[in-house]
Amino acid sequence: MLIILSPSKTQNFSNISLTKASAPLYIDKANEIISELKKLSLEEVTSLMSISDKLGKDTYKNIHNFQESPANRFTKQALFSYTGEVFNKINPRSFSNEELAFCQSNIRILSGIYGFLKPLDQIQPYRLEMALKLKNNHSMVQYWKQDITNAINREEKDVIVNLASNEYASTIQKNHLIAKFISIQFKDAKRDKYKVVGIYAKQARGEMVHYIVKNNIESLDSIKNFGQNGYKYNVSLSSDSDWIFTRD
Repeated sequence: MLIILSPSKTQNFSNISLTKASAPLYIDKANEIISELKKLSLEEVTSLMSISDKLGKDTYKNIHNFQESPANRFTKQALFSYTGEVFNKINPRSFSNEELAFCQSNIRILSGIYGFLKPLDQIQPYRLEMALKLKNNHSMVQYWKQDITNAINREEKDVIVNLASNEYASTIQKNHLIAKFISIQFKDAKRDKYKVVGIYAKQARGEMVHYIVKNNIESLDSIKNFGQNGYKYNVSLSSDSDWIFTRD
């Protein structure tokens, strides 16, 4: 089983510890993207990414501080670098060495800069969303689609559990995958319907990953037992390839 996650826009590179770390698979391509970004002015970076002036300055600084072969002190493991709702709920600092090894074997994070990351891959601060159009007016989705699909196939897993957002999951060519592909959604009762509520869905994705890691789950059907914060597997709304967990 291989779990696919999106990164978060927010990151934290303080308290860096690299007792265990690995190298990104597509670091050469990451450096190529950074080289293109370094050609842009501060104003162009801010406009391209549709971000505030403050975020533009921070992003521009990170682009120009990005090194092809960084020293360890400038990097941090991906799983510990991202700080959005998903990763806060994953809570990797609570994991034992054995649980981190489980993560390294069974979790992959998709990235606009790095493409395909293992949890303990060393990364540098960055900001680049998959929907962004950069080189030759092609989106990063198009840039990474073939590489990410190939990387997933090389994992030789029997099933892919997609907990990534639609933006990032769109980089995966599902019809070219060797493994079975299952997407999981979390929905809350709103009036007479179940709907995805962004922040709750993100938190639930992180809680599910935490649940899988802590319980050393490698059986697909065991995921259906997930019941944190009132969510339950909804058999009537689910299909073979789309699993829906609902909360009333």
